[in-house]
Amino acid sequence: MNDTPFPFDPLHRLIIAYAKRSDRLRHTLVFALDNRLADIIRSTSETLIGQMRLTWWWEILTKTITQRPVGEPLVALINEVEEQGADFTPLLSLLEGWEYLLDDFPWDDRQFDQYAMKRGEGVFAFARGGYALLTSDQKTAAQAWALWDFARHCSDTKMRAQAFVKCRQLFQTVSPVRFDRNGRALSILCKLVERDVTKKALTADLYQPVVASKVVWHGMTGC
Repeated sequence: MNDTPFPFDPLHRLIIAYAKRSDRLRHTLVFALDNRLADIIRSTSETLIGQMRLTWWWEILTKTITQRPVGEPLVALINEVEEQGADFTPLLSLLEGWEYLLDDFPWDDRQFDQYAMKRGEGVFAFARGGYALLTSDQKTAAQAWALWDFARHCSDTKMRAQAFVKCRQLFQTVSPVRFDRNGRALSILCKLVERDVTKKALTADLYQPVVASKVVWHGMTGC
């Protein structure tokens, strides 16, 4: 993935590398879009502007290939993946999940639940090739991952703590989460969540050697 036009961090590059070869374009797209939507939320101070920018991507996903603009690498990737027959329903759900980040804090339980379901299951379902390919436990784990990722990046102390508590409550009901070899990339994400849930604390640095070595080992062996 060194030649990708998308600025993935080392973790996402590794996850994509462990995806089945035929699934890598889908993994690349879902993580690239997830990152782009995160950038929109981080750089938006006006709700209306943020909504307009998210709506632009909604329209991109629902337009035909010939209606989409040219010159944007992420749009070109969307076209390429669509030509392979991908269903974008999970990506629309992912986008709806990010829309909740335009809501004012604090959130109620419904907002946390909807965000986790739409973003988490959207990412996992698209990477796997559809909602039908996820088990009930894997969907729960996907929601827990979304809350874990929220907690890792949210600057609001109370919201971060709430998200991690909810993450732990969800993940403990399904841990350990099982994936076959084709789901190894997503299994890596679940392994990171499991580690923090077990020690009841968020890992500050995912790239410290002890964490990185376990990620690589899990990617290779599934253990």
